[in-house]
Amino acid sequence: MSSENSANPVAAGPPAGRPQRPPPKAVEVKRVERLSPHMVNVTFTGPELAAFGWNGPAAHIKVIFASGPATVPGESPRRLMRTYTPRRFDRAALELDVEFVIHGEGPASAWASQAAVGQRLMIGGPGRNYVVDESADWFLLMGDDSALPAICTILDVLPAAVRALVYVEVIDRHEERKLATRANAEVTWLHRGENNESAGQLLEESLQALELPAGDGRVYVACEAGAMRRMRRHLLTERGLDRGKIVTRGYWKLGETDHPDRDYGEDAE
Repeated sequence: MSSENSANPVAAGPPAGRPQRPPPKAVEVKRVERLSPHMVNVTFTGPELAAFGWNGPAAHIKVIFASGPATVPGESPRRLMRTYTPRRFDRAALELDVEFVIHGEGPASAWASQAAVGQRLMIGGPGRNYVVDESADWFLLMGDDSALPAICTILDVLPAAVRALVYVEVIDRHEERKLATRANAEVTWLHRGENNESAGQLLEESLQALELPAGDGRVYVACEAGAMRRMRRHLLTERGLDRGKIVTRGYWKLGETDHPDRDYGEDAE
């Protein structure tokens, strides 16, 4: 997950009944690898990662780039942070991989474009993850560039016998890569071009044209928020799928720079 949300206030503490989040961890850039023209992988390291609680696929972390003064006197200081899916964690090597989409807008993209070995920042989390139901007969995974790390982490843990239909919307063929998995996966790459105004359109069209496999399936959709809502509505109303078998995430929204990172699209039902 990659989300270009704006600066967030530092809360005084969790609401009653919510478990205390672990404090942010100081990390340092160990490696930078350009995966494609618009995707870069940054490997972070640091002794504090020994306490990082990796909890499975499609989880989320907060990457904290800087701190600044409160916008209103008396408020808590504000941190410039963005939400991402951790791609890989190696506890023995104390390495955490985070993939960043380079799209030319926002502080996270700007930072990732110039990321270099030795740079330091803070990482919070992880938050809750996607739970793979190993009793399912098939999985449908659909997302855009921002969801590619989450989709990859799900593919990492799918059972070998399960069928996986994967649709990924990217700018062009240069963004394609091999997606490793034990599952019986059929991967379809969709090329939307440079214009983000059409984001999600090819995913929607592919979903509407798709004949879902027989048996008990699970669906994961993560992309631009408007497209995600239309796809969720289609799955529920036109396909008649049980909402308990669908997970949807709006990672970003056209025209917004402060889209919430907990957009699950449930208001589309």
